[in-house]
Amino acid sequence: MRKKRVKKIKLSTRFYIHEVLTTLDKLQPAMSKSERAWFENHLSFQHIFHMPRDPNHRLMGMWMLLLRTAHIKRKKEPWFIVNGVSIRYGISEHALISGFNCKNYGFIHLGIKIRENLDFKKKHFKNIVVKHEDVREKLIGMVPLGERSKERLRMMVLYFLSNIIIAPIKTGDKAPQVDEFCLKAVSDLTFCRNFQWGRYSFDHMLGNISHPVNHFNGSVTNNEKYIWPVPGFFLSMEDQIRDVLGCAR
Repeated sequence: MRKKRVKKIKLSTRFYIHEVLTTLDKLQPAMSKSERAWFENHLSFQHIFHMPRDPNHRLMGMWMLLLRTAHIKRKKEPWFIVNGVSIRYGISEHALISGFNCKNYGFIHLGIKIRENLDFKKKHFKNIVVKHEDVREKLIGMVPLGERSKERLRMMVLYFLSNIIIAPIKTGDKAPQVDEFCLKAVSDLTFCRNFQWGRYSFDHMLGNISHPVNHFNGSVTNNEKYIWPVPGFFLSMEDQIRDVLGCAR
């Protein structure tokens, strides 16, 4: 009796470190000392500029994790069971591996300080729905207005945040709009320097892991049209599965 072939969902990554760093390096005029220093002195972002710029990611380890997600009641951390090894991916692991600021939001709660501030968005994008490519095109076409002007730096920060911290799950015509919180945040660069972007990226990624796991239950048939996007800073999960399997041998 022939067995029915089950085709797995296509895993799609959404993490643009190669594109972001290459775009920033090729800006004309080149990044000024103050613009580069903003990123290189940022306690959460500085290490990103020293990471490998590989445009292709090996996803088998991600599959092994995602298809072995354990069902638990706690919603703030996923657990995976691989070769009998229990793997937790909580906020502590995210902080240690990603290097981002994952402290509690504290008094700088989401939306309180910058709730109504869309001045930067209105100035540069008017009333259009801002997407991934819109930010990149606007950044490439911008010319610094002087050493004291921060407008291009704000666009750089928006480009960085919308591609690495909160990456879009789709590109092209079907791409969603840039995260509204990021659009508001770049109006205040001091806020961007101090905000807990690690916790924000973890919350975002956690939701995008939990939903497909529950919806598809691991695999479905006749599903070439389904793509499982994994946005955000997922390289930390790649590192974790490699380390755990290495220790389990």
